[in-house]
Amino acid sequence: AAPAKPAAPTAASSGAVDDARMRELHNRLQQAKQQTKEANVSYEGLAKSIRATEAKLREQHKNRKIDFDVVIKDGKAVVKPIVR
Repeated sequence: AAPAKPAAPTAASSGAVDDARMRELHNRLQQAKQQTKEANVSYEGLAKSIRATEAKLREQHKNRKIDFDVVIKDGKAVVKPIVR
């Protein structure tokens, strides 16, 4: 786990979702899941999912900003990517 931590600031400087933003998304997702009575998602699971989605979107949208938002869609709390 120690070697992964130095890599995070490098990823953040390239426009990736940083740790503070990831924690905010996780908190908002947990609140939304409580409202919809769904099971919570672990921080590690959310981070893995967001990083995979972000990498895929970066390949498709090279020079665009990628962010994420928590929304309730069809009665379920989801994290939605936003490409700007």
